[in-house]
Amino acid sequence: MASTLTVSQLNRYLAMNIKQDMKLNNIAVTGELADLKANFRSGHMYFSIKDSDAKISAVMFSSCVQRLRFMPKDGMQILALGSIEYYERDGKMEIKCTDMTPLGEGAQKAALERVKQKLSQMGVFSDENKKKLPESPRKIGVITSLDGAAVHDVLSVIERRFPSAQVVISQTSVQGVYAEQDICKAIKRADNCGCDVLILTRGGGSGEDLKTFNAESVTMAVYNCKTPIISAVGHEVDTTLCDYAADMRAPTPSAAAEIAVPQSKDLSKTLAIYENSINTAMKTMLDMYYSRFERLCGRMLSVSPFGTIEKYETKLSQLDKRINTAVNSAAAYRCHTLEREYSRLCALDPLAVLKRGYAHVTDENGKTITADTANVGNTINIKTSEIEMTAKILTVNKDN
Repeated sequence: MASTLTVSQLNRYLAMNIKQDMKLNNIAVTGELADLKANFRSGHMYFSIKDSDAKISAVMFSSCVQRLRFMPKDGMQILALGSIEYYERDGKMEIKCTDMTPLGEGAQKAALERVKQKLSQMGVFSDENKKKLPESPRKIGVITSLDGAAVHDVLSVIERRFPSAQVVISQTSVQGVYAEQDICKAIKRADNCGCDVLILTRGGGSGEDLKTFNAESVTMAVYNCKTPIISAVGHEVDTTLCDYAADMRAPTPSAAAEIAVPQSKDLSKTLAIYENSINTAMKTMLDMYYSRFERLCGRMLSVSPFGTIEKYETKLSQLDKRINTAVNSAAAYRCHTLEREYSRLCALDPLAVLKRGYAHVTDENGKTITADTANVGNTINIKTSEIEMTAKILTVNKDN
């Protein structure tokens, strides 16, 4: 007889066995997303995975939802990773998803979106990092395949618009197994040959044909290019990651060439306008500086030190004359006074007295003989204006 179980016992038994089955703890299920609902408050996501014959409920908690790199939508084919959970209370079984990956075309779009978001966060597509294109490039590098029509369109436009420009072609394959590697090398090669601007181009094609220009390595090669680069990949409706990373995007190869070079006739007109503007500006500037020079000359004359110097030179000359006159007058007066005093000194000169016939009589010690010192027998010296004599006193007459 079959054992009798309560609902709780049955559900507990099923939950325990499902939990212990290692095959159900780490499974991968493919199918179509359906009944997708997201709880914006908790961040959890509830949905179903179905195929043509069956459906199973599933849940993904917010911590896992935040790691998704694509936006799940109903009808999308996915690969879900997780484990089977059985809830005893409700007798309900569902997949507890930990990760989810889109399949087929959706996977490619999701992968492309992941690369785009990554590069965007790195600033690869930022306008702040884009370089300004030169107005009149002398040397233009074209990165493309020689087999396509794009290179002929570019060369034709450059020859027509700006024939003086030098064109350097950096050949590369634009699709195929090795295209990604070839394009990166071609960009680096063109970047190192001294060009003023580069054009990365190819003709139109399917999304599969253009996928090389969505590759992360090619997009980074465009971004890291030191020379300003124009991207013209495909036709106007096609847009690749290289278009976003380039300094300028052109809808077609011909348009890229028109953006890269000016029209020679337009350039001649522009140069004529610039020349006229420069001449006018120079004349205006020269007139302004000449007027300013004249004003400064007038101000210099008004504050020039030469007038003051001339005035003081005249005053100095007058003072010099007055000083010379005063010095000469004082010198003449001093000479006259000197002559007068000299005459007086000459009158008092004892030699002059001797010249008149007098004599100077001294004792042996050179003292003048007086009535008190004149004694008989003393030796005396007698000096006249012409001779000196030594004598002895024989007699002394002290009478007047």
